[in-house]
Amino acid sequence: MQVSCSSLFLWEYPVCDIMDILLEAGINSVEFWAETPFFWMGRNDETAVAELIESISIMPKGCTMHAPVMDLNPSSYNDLVHEATISETLWSLELARIIGARVVTIHPGKRTAHRKPTNEDWEKFMKYLEISTSKARSLGIDLSLENSMPGVQSMCSNPGEMKEVLGRFKGLFFTFDVVHAFLNSPHIALSFIDELGDKIKNVHIGAPHDGKAHYPIRYEKKMDIVLQRLRDSGYKGDLTIEIDDKVYPGALSRDDKIKELTDERKYIESIFGEKEN
Repeated sequence: MQVSCSSLFLWEYPVCDIMDILLEAGINSVEFWAETPFFWMGRNDETAVAELIESISIMPKGCTMHAPVMDLNPSSYNDLVHEATISETLWSLELARIIGARVVTIHPGKRTAHRKPTNEDWEKFMKYLEISTSKARSLGIDLSLENSMPGVQSMCSNPGEMKEVLGRFKGLFFTFDVVHAFLNSPHIALSFIDELGDKIKNVHIGAPHDGKAHYPIRYEKKMDIVLQRLRDSGYKGDLTIEIDDKVYPGALSRDDKIKELTDERKYIESIFGEKEN
């Protein structure tokens, strides 16, 4: 297994500094979010891509990647948003090929209105997956679908829906977001592992706290049962720290973030009983 970290926790830093901070925290891999600000704002500049390639190259365990999801929705009522989501995902797959990402994570669709998804919403999502999985196969990249937050408009927030969708698309894998599943219920979180453990390619690790998601997991011991079940299932892939720095009472300095990541890494390693290999 390898402990990784979402680049968005370090959103305020240039890409090269993000990698330096992770290495200082003993983290040798990164989940690079395409929407990481210093890259995203200049992503069409060849220099920005070259700097990203150089920065990723210093990570001993390389990277995974998260496709753009902000302002996007593959099931949107708005056809322009639907098409933009497809376009941005295809762009991210090309970028993943360039930087050598092991896997690219995407989000499910959701109904635009705060109501249960309709057949039309699902059809748009299936179209998105058909196009995206075809592109991923042509590039030799693993594409991985993340489970959603629970909610009336959500898709793939429970193991049954996720299993059905994964079964329809050859080569589509599963990014298990522990917080999203646990917010549904502890039973649902464990069921994702029991029913889809063989499909998991990446794991987002965090904890719910005071109604907020993506809090450091070491402060919420109730989450241990999920990581222990994951460990006992034989999972050996990426364990990606996903912390939202807005859950802290104040702004974190560079040193603060290094300490948080170091402590979180050590805690995860203690659960899995090993250091990354």
